[in-house]
Amino acid sequence: MKYALYFIIGGAVVSVSTWAGSLGRSWLAAFVSTLPTLTVLTFIFIYESAGAAPTVPYAKNLLYFVVPWLAYVGFYLLTVERFGFWVALVGSVAVFVGVAALSKLIA
Repeated sequence: MKYALYFIIGGAVVSVSTWAGSLGRSWLAAFVSTLPTLTVLTFIFIYESAGAAPTVPYAKNLLYFVVPWLAYVGFYLLTVERFGFWVALVGSVAVFVGVAALSKLIA
């Protein structure tokens, strides 16, 4: 039952973000997408399941994805007008995965 709740909450965040973006309210859509709603809920659910201790490594590991996320968005912005939406999006995801993998190897 709790996993159904997780699914509904995640879907609600995506739905609100998509709705705002489709209305041309890109700032609101970006805000909703990056609002730490999902991480807050994840902290709560991990805490409820296993206590406070497992939330610390989760939080530390979130930091590994700051640079890959910036590379992902940056690559998209640099390529979308030149190569089109789908190529930029797929390339951006590949950049994210690549930079994340490199940061894991380095750390």
